[in-house]
Amino acid sequence: MKKKMLSILLATTVCASLLGGCGSPSSDDSAKTTTTETDEKTEGKTPDTLSSDGDITVGMCAKLMNDGHMLAIGEGAKVAADEFGYTLDFNGPVQGDITEQTDIINQWTQKGYDAITISANDADALTPAMEAAAKAGILTSSWDADINPEARKCMVTQATEEGVGTKLGEEIVRSGVTSGNVLVITSTLTAPNQSAWLEHCKNWLAENAPDVTLVDVLPCNEDTSEARDLTYNYLMAHKDTEAVLGMCATGLAGACEAIDQLSLAGEVKATGIFVPSLNADYLKSGTCFSGVLWDPYELGYCTIAMVKAQIDGKIDEVLESGELDCGKYGKKEVIDKEKGIICLGEPMVFTTDNVDDYDF
Repeated sequence: MKKKMLSILLATTVCASLLGGCGSPSSDDSAKTTTTETDEKTEGKTPDTLSSDGDITVGMCAKLMNDGHMLAIGEGAKVAADEFGYTLDFNGPVQGDITEQTDIINQWTQKGYDAITISANDADALTPAMEAAAKAGILTSSWDADINPEARKCMVTQATEEGVGTKLGEEIVRSGVTSGNVLVITSTLTAPNQSAWLEHCKNWLAENAPDVTLVDVLPCNEDTSEARDLTYNYLMAHKDTEAVLGMCATGLAGACEAIDQLSLAGEVKATGIFVPSLNADYLKSGTCFSGVLWDPYELGYCTIAMVKAQIDGKIDEVLESGELDCGKYGKKEVIDKEKGIICLGEPMVFTTDNVDDYDF
């Protein structure tokens, strides 16, 4: 994935959402109707009840649209959608706003999209909107950050929650921190994926580095400036802090900025979830020790491959077989048949040796 450039066209849908509002669509966009009832496993539409004109429309709701990671996922999804002949509406709030995500899902439901897949800012809060979509006959799924399983059929996770949490713990220790207090900057306290990663990170540290303590978890609301201010004030008040762990790339960037402002680079370590466009400079300067992530283009492509299995009526077959065919990205393992979870694989670590190979 050498120097892949982002398409800013993916972000243009944000303007339509924010400027046009999320109320009822006009008569030209009136909702498609279906008499198909959904069961408890959100079966939704079948190949026989999808859009009669043959134009399949998929709504893919991102956590937010102001970071390169999410846009890169959207670009990977667009490649898959074009390959499969689908119309993709990739959209999300500018910030990690739950209400805006709900409005977007409700609008897509009113328009009668064939499938909706979401990266949720809050699993519980987004579940009702996704359940309503499923009851309207729309195929529902999730990616990156799950909703409650009763509101969707399947999910693509970038890595196992344990795998990400373990890798974050390993990077804290690899940075040289084998004892002491670590500050955690997360996006929101309700972000389901980050909460799970953090729990597994704590478990790994308890077993492998018991003298390292994740003392406080502060939410930055996916805002770099807020993360900077939180970290700055915290480090001023807690001089014994050994490291900062960013559970989101914006949080890591803000933490690194605060560390630089306090001239603590190298003294207070920094690692966490990493996006090159936000964090590479800090990595190269030595303020950030390392970063953890996955291939966002692959995540986007494989999410639409999962949606295609739903549209083709083959998702049950996929889950039972234990693998999803993701074309150029190979076959991906079903790690939980009951909950319908498909996994990309192991997370990767960004260092000065490989960061220039990526541009998102």
